[in-house]
Amino acid sequence: MKTILVTGGIASGKSEVCRYLSSKGFAVYDSDSRTKSLYDSVPGLKKKVEEAIGVPFSQIAVIFKDAAKREALERVVYPEVLKDFTLWREKIAGQAVFFESAIALEKPIFEALWDEVWLVRAPLSGRMSRNPATAERLASQKEIDPERADVIIDNDSSLEDLHKKLDNLINEMKTDLSKIMSVAGKHGLYKFIALSRNNSAIGEALSDGHRTVFDPHSRITTLEDIAIYTDEGEFKLKEVFLSINKALDGKEAPTSKSSEAEIKALFDKAVPNYDPDRFYFSHMKKILDWYNELAQFASFDFVEEEDNAEESEA
Repeated sequence: MKTILVTGGIASGKSEVCRYLSSKGFAVYDSDSRTKSLYDSVPGLKKKVEEAIGVPFSQIAVIFKDAAKREALERVVYPEVLKDFTLWREKIAGQAVFFESAIALEKPIFEALWDEVWLVRAPLSGRMSRNPATAERLASQKEIDPERADVIIDNDSSLEDLHKKLDNLINEMKTDLSKIMSVAGKHGLYKFIALSRNNSAIGEALSDGHRTVFDPHSRITTLEDIAIYTDEGEFKLKEVFLSINKALDGKEAPTSKSSEAEIKALFDKAVPNYDPDRFYFSHMKKILDWYNELAQFASFDFVEEEDNAEESEA
């Protein structure tokens, strides 16, 4: 599962971005609201904060004007936030979760949490009109360097325009099996990037992003073109993946090194009508390798054929 940090300055629109992502079914961890809830749910946390900043908890807003007190509070609270997020994420099933925070990118304690950073930007004039406290908060929040972001979302137009940008990003997160390659003699899966001048295929490993050039004689098969044999005909690999995912019901999949009995039990449940005379145990193991790689580095939210048709027409 991918973890994506959504960040941006005060009133940049990151909360609207996260609200829209939530409306599309994505799990979003709102670090501000979750932190506030921790003050009441973690025994003794308020007292620890008071001891750290030297004032009653009711005067906690002083941290926005006193850097030393703010840092003292962070040393107490951030470990609790990290623990809370980790436990929250373990309960989520899906292709990605989002962590919303204006300051997490600058805090070393959180730096290993995410796989991508989405930076939401907006003109200062617009931010000032949305929240009069912007100027005051800018003094305590460092502006984020765009070079540290994997994706930049410019919130400089209408709400409709912002939503369209998010729809495009959501579509890009889908897994396109027509561009996921299995290469004979090579371990793991590769995402097709482009063809070179001599018709060699450039592939990017799903696991680590390393690129490899495969010559025209390489035996390459896309996962879109693979199917298994059943009593009722061929069953596309995409449907096999979805059936396995449903059969697991949130549980971790076995690996190709699991026992033969465990692997066959899963396929008996996921694809009970498979043809044992043409679909072998070795095939099951290979499919499990692919399934687990997609689960870790991609998703089971697949691009549909009509999506590719629309893209071609555009």
